[in-house]
Amino acid sequence: MRYRPFKIMSNGVRLAGCIMLPKDAKGKLPTVIVSHGFGSNMLISLSYAKVFVDMGYAAFVYDFPNSGSSLVSGGSGEFMSVIDNKEDLKNLLDYVRSLDFVDENHIILAGCSQGGMVSALTAPEVEDKIERIVLYYPALCIPDDARAGNVIGTKIDPNNVPDTFRAIVFKVGKKYPLDSMTLDPYKEICGFKKPVFIVHGIEDKIVNIDYSRKAAKLYPDCRLVEVHGDHGFILRGGRASKKATRKYLGEI
Repeated sequence: MRYRPFKIMSNGVRLAGCIMLPKDAKGKLPTVIVSHGFGSNMLISLSYAKVFVDMGYAAFVYDFPNSGSSLVSGGSGEFMSVIDNKEDLKNLLDYVRSLDFVDENHIILAGCSQGGMVSALTAPEVEDKIERIVLYYPALCIPDDARAGNVIGTKIDPNNVPDTFRAIVFKVGKKYPLDSMTLDPYKEICGFKKPVFIVHGIEDKIVNIDYSRKAAKLYPDCRLVEVHGDHGFILRGGRASKKATRKYLGEI
């Protein structure tokens, strides 16, 4: 496997990451962009991306700008928003499509947790530019949680959101919950007509699997694989997730 850094500007902020390529890759390659979740960065995306690279894909892993947990991208967590994340992903997709080794007809958007939700939100707006989406425990609960005053476990007053506050250990601004509250995820994502593949852990305590079950029913073309595992497949579920992904990629 070969690694190559990349960097672009997105909405005036540095977006950076790593391109992962099969060792003996030649010509145009099917490609995947893997987006990370809240409080995470591209290091978490690497294990998911590697499954694709082993199947002959080029993979792009990166840190969202303004994520608050970035290793290589710029910005501040006080300006993070899932809506802005969507624009960042669209800008990255345009960059990826411009590269000569990328097969423009075979591009997948993949994402974990919040990155899964961002990928799902982005997909209908770029449907003509991508082949399908792959979502791991997508955090479709974010808008409901924000409206209920729950931001990644931090309690806030949804009618009086503080300018800044801590979610886990990361400093975020009021833009994050306020933007999230405006979203109706199923209305916005399920117009995507191309194939969708979801893997979700049955024991997920952060994003209830019922969110993915509902999405699977509403998407026109969706396969949901339920595995025994927690959120992020930290304690359990990683091996089953990789096996399911390899099987799926081998069928398309």
